[in-house]
Amino acid sequence: MNPANAVRNVLILGAGNIGAFYDAPNDAAVLSHAHAFSTHPDFNLLGFVDVDTARAEKAAGLWGVKAYGSIDDAFQNNRVDVAVVATPDETHADLLRTLAEKPVRFVLAEKPLALGSREAEKIAGVYDNAGIRLAVNYSRRYVPEFHRLAGRIHGGEFGRFLGGTGYYGKGLFHNGSHLLDQALMFLGDLAVVSVTGSIFDFRPQDPSLSAVLETGSGGELRIQAVDSRQVTQYELDLLFERGRVRIFDLGRRLEISMAREDAQYAGYRTYSPQEHCRPALDQALMRAVENLADALDGKELLKCGAPEAVRVLKLCEDIRAAAPASAVGV
Repeated sequence: MNPANAVRNVLILGAGNIGAFYDAPNDAAVLSHAHAFSTHPDFNLLGFVDVDTARAEKAAGLWGVKAYGSIDDAFQNNRVDVAVVATPDETHADLLRTLAEKPVRFVLAEKPLALGSREAEKIAGVYDNAGIRLAVNYSRRYVPEFHRLAGRIHGGEFGRFLGGTGYYGKGLFHNGSHLLDQALMFLGDLAVVSVTGSIFDFRPQDPSLSAVLETGSGGELRIQAVDSRQVTQYELDLLFERGRVRIFDLGRRLEISMAREDAQYAGYRTYSPQEHCRPALDQALMRAVENLADALDGKELLKCGAPEAVRVLKLCEDIRAAAPASAVGV
């Protein structure tokens, strides 16, 4: 805990599910920003701002805090140390610019940081100049099991990447960016080979695109869009020379297999499951808040800041640029 300022005040912009309603105060899982910040001893949750005042008041009632009529109202009546941007994607950039002019120390934004990488880079520059820390909630960046796995992959335990497949839906920038961010975390830079299809299952301006991507080693990752109106899917299956990594059940299950000589067929190597675990995805927001507290105290670097957010936005833009006009609704 920071001895100079033991409690930091937190304001949440956006009283939706991720801000307030995915869980409740006594739930074991921590699925909302309100739950994470109200649980951590270094933070004091002040309340919510939302354009829907009734929703802000409902969220405030659930979490025992206040509803504010505007950002200005909240800042005029409180010292706000941390602000959370948990509003619709298209509002992020404007709200981040507004917050950059306020006396706030840290901002945690839902993804994407902006609707484009250039805009995101400009915002990051504004925050650097203002001396405000900026983190982004690509939630799997905060899960310890995935960080350890990334270390094992980059340490060479599984050998060269051979190929893989990922599944997602509900918009390339909105939800596909989660999958791409995790792929970047594990595999490094990815280049677009082709775009193979599209599904308009989210906002018209953000279709879910299927694509073939290539790593520096030449292995291909195929991302397949799945219609989120039918089923919610998140899966990543990565095949390496000496091992296989499979993340499924929305990222709540992890299976690691190692390549072994097949017991029946001489000369063949097959993957044999060796490890199974359930990554603590339901505690990702809690881990994000812990990372934020440690970063404010100078104990730890941010696990997901503007550079990671800009990187994944650039990849999303590359995929979109490679798509035929019909695939993106032009």
